[in-house]
Amino acid sequence: MFYLLFLGACKQKNDPVVSLEEVDKAVIFVKDDEGKEKSWKATDPNFLKTLIGNLNVLFNKSDQHAQRYDMKLTSKQKRFNYQIKFYKNNNVVQEIQISKVNKVTIDKEEFMIGKEKENELDSLKNHLLLVAK
Repeated sequence: MFYLLFLGACKQKNDPVVSLEEVDKAVIFVKDDEGKEKSWKATDPNFLKTLIGNLNVLFNKSDQHAQRYDMKLTSKQKRFNYQIKFYKNNNVVQEIQISKVNKVTIDKEEFMIGKEKENELDSLKNHLLLVAK
C-alpha cells in the first residue's frame, strides 16, 4: 500500500498537470489588481489541449499542443491573479492558481516558476487574458 502511495506522489511531482483524458471543461478566471474579475468557460477539446500544453511547458514537459502568445504583458497584468478550474462530469478535478507574478499553485502544491520559464508563464497569462471576458 505504501508503495502505491509513493508512486502516486512521484507522479504528482513529475507531472502535476491533468491530462486531456481527465477533463471535459475548464473555467478560467482573471482578477485584476482592482478586484474586477473576468471569466470564461471552455469545453472545446482543441482549446483544452492547448491550455494543458501551455501549462505542461512550465514544468519542462514538451507538449506539441502548446502555443506561444508572445504579446508583452504590462507589469500590472503580470501581477493579476489567474485561476483555472478543470472539470470532468461537472466535478472539479484540478484547480490551478497563478499569483504573485510567478507562484503557481496546483491543488495545494506550490511551485515557483524561475526566470528561465518567465516567457512560458507570460505566454500562458496572455492566453488566459485573451479568452477571459
